[in-house]
Amino acid sequence: MEEQKCPICKKNVEISPRYPHYVCGECRSTGVFTKEGKQINFFNEDMSGGFLSQIEGEKKYGREHTCYIKNVKCYADEARFGGIVIQVYKPLEEK
Repeated sequence: MEEQKCPICKKNVEISPRYPHYVCGECRSTGVFTKEGKQINFFNEDMSGGFLSQIEGEKKYGREHTCYIKNVKCYADEARFGGIVIQVYKPLEEK
């Protein structure tokens, strides 16, 4: 049986061959921050897509993709069919 786990909390997530290291919604809900500890949010620019990051209210069109969730370095980007996907840079080693 195939399964996929969130690379941060290790809980089972929906299998995604395209995004094998995506962070689950529960971990994302704990907060997404810049290296400096500022809150960062990601959005699609409009209905046709595009990438928009917003750091504490300041919009940075497509400029900032790096973020931290639970002190784990991650990368946010536009998902293939819309939305935003956040993956860890390098999956944490299994313990």
